[in-house]
Amino acid sequence: MTSNNLTTTASPVTTPQPLPPDQISPKSVVLRIFQLKNVAQRNWKILLMLVILGGVIGFIYDLTHKKPPIYNASILFNLGGGSAGGGGLGELGQLAGAFGLGGGAPDANIFLGDNFLIYATSRPVVEKTLMQHDTINGKDTLLVNYYIRHSGIRDKEWQDNEAMQSFYFKRAKTPNEYTKQEQLAMSDIYNRVVTEIALKQPERKSSFIEISGFMEDEQLTATFIEKHLQTIENDYQRKQTKKTREMYDLLVKRVDSLAKKMTGTETALAKYMDQNQQMVVAQAKIKESTLTRNSTYLSGLYYSALQSADNMRLSLIRETPLFTIIKPVYFPLYREVKATVGMQAGIALGLILSIVVIFLRETYRSIMKGA
Repeated sequence: MTSNNLTTTASPVTTPQPLPPDQISPKSVVLRIFQLKNVAQRNWKILLMLVILGGVIGFIYDLTHKKPPIYNASILFNLGGGSAGGGGLGELGQLAGAFGLGGGAPDANIFLGDNFLIYATSRPVVEKTLMQHDTINGKDTLLVNYYIRHSGIRDKEWQDNEAMQSFYFKRAKTPNEYTKQEQLAMSDIYNRVVTEIALKQPERKSSFIEISGFMEDEQLTATFIEKHLQTIENDYQRKQTKKTREMYDLLVKRVDSLAKKMTGTETALAKYMDQNQQMVVAQAKIKESTLTRNSTYLSGLYYSALQSADNMRLSLIRETPLFTIIKPVYFPLYREVKATVGMQAGIALGLILSIVVIFLRETYRSIMKGA
C-alpha cells in the first residue's frame, strides 16, 4: 500500500526541450556577436585596406571623368492669339467676295494647346534657329558652328569620328542644300539639342509658356534660347497668317496691274486729245468718250483695290500672334555642377569585397581547425 502511494505521488522527471529550429535563443545571439567581434579584430586591416583602396580608385575616376557644368537659361513669355473679329472679319469677307473666293476670314488658330509645344521643338524649327547668324563675343557667327565648338558634341557623340572632329558648316543652308555629311551632322546635332531644351506651361490655367535650355556653355545657352524663341515667333506668325498674306499678295498684284492699265489708258487719252483738239467729227468724239470712260472705270477699280489693300494690311496686323516676353534671360546663368559618385561607389564596392574576402578567409580557417 505504501509502495503504491509512493508511486502515485512521485513527480515525473522533466528534461529540457530543445528550441525549434526557427527560433534563436538570447544566448546564441550573444555568442554570435562575440564571434563577429573576434572576426573583426582579426581582419580589420583587410577591411580598412580594401575600403581605402576602393575610395582611392573612385576618387581617381572622378578626377579623370569630371563632368562639365550645365548652364540653365529660361524665358517666360505669353503667346497672344491674333484677332480677326469685328471690322476685320467684315473686311476680309468683302475682299474674299471681291475675288470670288466666298466664305469669311481665314482661321488663324492653326496650333492649339500642346500642339504648339510639339511644333516649337520640331526639327524644321530647330534647324532654322541653328542656321541663323548672331554676334557672339563681338564676332558674326553661324550659330550651328558655335554649337559644334562649345556644346561638347565633339567630345561625346563624335569622339571616335575623325571626320567630324574638324567638321563645320561653310554657310547657312536650307535642308535641301545639305550634303550627305551635313545631313548626318545635323541629325546628330538635332538629337542632342532636343534633350537640351524644353517648353512647358508653368501653370495649366495660365497662358504663359516657359522655354528653357540646359547646355555646357553659358553664352551658347543664352544665345540659343533667345534665337530659338525669335525663330518660333517669326515662323509661327507666318504660318498663322498664311491665308491672309496670300490674299494680300494677290491684292497687291491686282493693284499693280490696275495701275499699269490705268496709266496706259490715261496716256492714250491725253495723246489722242492732243492730236485731235480741233476735230469735230462724231467718230473722234466717240473714241475720246470711250477712252475717258475706260480711264474713269480703271481709276475707280484702282482706288478701290488700294483701299482694300490697306484694309487687308490692317487685318494682317490684327491676326498676327503677339509674343510678349515676361521674363528674359538674366546673367549670370544658374550653374549646375553634377555631383560625382565614383568615390562613394568605390568605398561601397571595397566594403563588399572586404566582406567576401573575410568570409572566405574565416571559412578556410575553420576548415583547417577542424582538420
